Amino acid sequence: MMSVMKRVILSYIFIVVAFATVGAQDSTDVKTDSTGTVRNTAIAENKPGGGKAILEEANALYNSGDFRKAIEILENEKDAQKSQGLESSGLYYNLGNSYFRVNEIAKARLYYERALLLDPGDRDTRHNIDYVMTKIEDKIPVADTFFLSIWFGAIQNLFSSNSWATIGVVSFILFVLCLVLFFFSRYILTKKAAFYTGIVLIIVVIFANIFSFRQKSRIEHRDTAIIMAASVPMVSSPDINSKELTILHAGTKVTVTKEDRSWLEVEIDNGTVGWIQREKLEII
Repeated sequence: MMSVMKRVILSYIFIVVAFATVGAQDSTDVKTDSTGTVRNTAIAENKPGGGKAILEEANALYNSGDFRKAIEILENEKDAQKSQGLESSGLYYNLGNSYFRVNEIAKARLYYERALLLDPGDRDTRHNIDYVMTKIEDKIPVADTFFLSIWFGAIQNLFSSNSWATIGVVSFILFVLCLVLFFFSRYILTKKAAFYTGIVLIIVVIFANIFSFRQKSRIEHRDTAIIMAASVPMVSSPDINSKELTILHAGTKVTVTKEDRSWLEVEIDNGTVGWIQREKLEII
């Protein structure tokens, strides 16, 4: 009887593992392509390297100082990838580098932010964004945030959606192995180790899935934007004649909260909410 029960438990566990693996593969279906990427920590620099021929050509032009031609090639490649439903954090990163070199700060930040959205754990991109922000005219203080929320976000941004999903799958498989040891081992110490390790692993599984879902949701439902115009008034209502709240400048990042015809309601880092004409900014 006990032998039959063990077989039933094992069969159930393996079925759950199979479904969990398939579910995780579905949850990580974020269409990205990272070919032809060469990165380092210095702002707006590329090391020579491999990749597709067209991106090697862009790197050669960049290194020779022909940044405009490099931008043209990279923009064409970006459009080609988008027509196939693909995005590349590396391609966005290189576009950010190139636009920075020609002093188009707003576009440089736009592409760095897009690269970071796809690969939130990339330190080079974060470094470059921090550097670009020193070149932006607006210095908006960030509103106070609960420290646990900051920690939660920092941990979430360590990896991309795909990476968190992979961590979740691996942790779940290890959790199942702990269950097997707990149910079938004859040694008390092994059972205890499997029990406590299993608790840790199931916590990792839960948070890895939460982080993966949140990262994927940020990619699918983009609600941040970069001011592209040299300067733009932020007004109290979606009307050109409404009260002006403040002036925002190129490169400033805002959060989009609502839309009304050709207007977008946005929030800036200090918590101020107002309206900006849609044509003055670009969604990340």
